[in-house]
Amino acid sequence: MDFRENDAGIGDILTKKYDVTLTTEPLKTGDYIVNGEIVVERKTTLDFVQSIIDGRLFKQMARMKQFFDCAAVIIEGKDLYSTSVNIHPHAVKGGVISVALAWQVPVLFSDDKEDTALLLWLLGSQNEMMSHELSYRPGGRPKRILKKQLYILQGLPQVGPVLSNQLLTHFGTVEKVITASEEELMQVPRLGKVKAKTIRELVSK
Repeated sequence: MDFRENDAGIGDILTKKYDVTLTTEPLKTGDYIVNGEIVVERKTTLDFVQSIIDGRLFKQMARMKQFFDCAAVIIEGKDLYSTSVNIHPHAVKGGVISVALAWQVPVLFSDDKEDTALLLWLLGSQNEMMSHELSYRPGGRPKRILKKQLYILQGLPQVGPVLSNQLLTHFGTVEKVITASEEELMQVPRLGKVKAKTIRELVSK
């Protein structure tokens, strides 16, 4: 959790109610990093509206997508379209749509800090379940070899546990991942052109 979130009270809820292991430090992007994989930007309704006006929102989305495969925005509060800022509701809705479509970052809504803490806990729980499901492969691949393969793939730029699973599932072997072209890499879900190019540049030098 970013240290600037201390006053929000969400960290206390996560540790006391959900028994979450939490560290607080200055984060380069986002307010929360879940399971080391998912970056989450939490915004109150007022801050979300203000970030549309001053252009901060889209710079934050670009930075989140640059460093993480998975990103989400949580908008906290019930007055998104009736804050103290003079802005038309259509502009606010346009901001939400831009985040979801242009940046492909899911937008989640919470009523209050309790609801935000629940969403963060659910994000972490479902991410863990998905990682376990992706690591299962029919045919009984030895666990030790699988771990080593995933460890190697996680050494590639911007490849975390989930994406390493997807790469190994898609290509079958580490060798095929390393020798794959940009176009072939882009066939893997959530692996776009920029990331594919970065991987190819690394393994080909």
